[in-house]
Amino acid sequence: MSGLLWVDKYRPKSLAELDKHPEVTAQLRGLVATGDFPHLLVYGPPGAGKKTRVMAFLAEKFGATALQVKLDHKAVSVTDSKTVEIATLSSPHHVEINPSDAGPTYDRVIVMNTIRDIASTVPMTSTGQAAGCKVVVLNEVEKLSRGAQQALRRTMEKYVSTCRLVLVCASTSRLIPPLKSRCLSVRVPGHGADSVASTCRNVCEKERIPAPSEAFATTLAERSGGNLRRGLLMLEAAKMSGSAMSGDGRDIPQPDWIAYVAEIARDILTDQTPKRLYEVRQKYYELLSQCIPAEMLLRELVRNLLAFSPPNLRPAIVRAAAKYDHQLKLGSKPIMHLEAFTAHVMAAQKQCNIALA
Repeated sequence: MSGLLWVDKYRPKSLAELDKHPEVTAQLRGLVATGDFPHLLVYGPPGAGKKTRVMAFLAEKFGATALQVKLDHKAVSVTDSKTVEIATLSSPHHVEINPSDAGPTYDRVIVMNTIRDIASTVPMTSTGQAAGCKVVVLNEVEKLSRGAQQALRRTMEKYVSTCRLVLVCASTSRLIPPLKSRCLSVRVPGHGADSVASTCRNVCEKERIPAPSEAFATTLAERSGGNLRRGLLMLEAAKMSGSAMSGDGRDIPQPDWIAYVAEIARDILTDQTPKRLYEVRQKYYELLSQCIPAEMLLRELVRNLLAFSPPNLRPAIVRAAAKYDHQLKLGSKPIMHLEAFTAHVMAAQKQCNIALA
């Protein structure tokens, strides 16, 4: 246990250990009490605790063996001549995969073949009795292509007698309505600043290190953006780097890409020319090539733009952010929507400059 990151070391393992969002915990406990449960759609922002709750639910339903997972690599034949390998986490009661890792070309085949193979076998207890339905946890289902979602809808209907699906996603806006209508939705809200700060204090107490000051905890909670996982990682990074937890938290280590996005925000607000737009586009390419999700990039960019911009520009930034965030979720070329958002903000800034001249 000593070699684990704090975010894994203190992750709740059962519904009883969950102390955030008690209404969600009560809903999951009620599903366990019924003896059977429908297909589930668990959604919420990053770091809200979706996967933690799913695993706690499975542990409550099937016992501690549901937490005894192992990593495998499954080869799936997508064509007569091509095989794609995907990583799976499995226990005697469930299998967890991320079919979107295969990309939009093969995700449909992977969804159909994987669920079919899993549903064709029924889990057994130690006494040789059938243990009920097997559970398939699909992560990031909002990234599945439309064809894969339609195949998933048909497959979940076909194997409903032997298999239950738990779909996990950050947003339901990109899911087709027939898929959503066949699942019981469980929304896991994000964490407030007070919730992140209190959890960090509890972890410090368990680690037997001095509790952070009020200013430090507030800064950490604000920088986490409601993402408890990020908050705990930042707390541990601060401890390892020797940051003074009695200070105001300004020296809390942050990922390099966040500082890079702040630089982009300043570039947008200081110069509104085609040359600057091209330079910003190149920086977007760099971030996307480092696997920074476009939605996360846009959210961080908007936060910085609102912090650096004058009050009369902020309404235009928020309206543009809402528009292009929606288009990002519907489209398949993130760079186009990020560039369009940048051009929109630059035009609004130019108008503000003219009005003040």
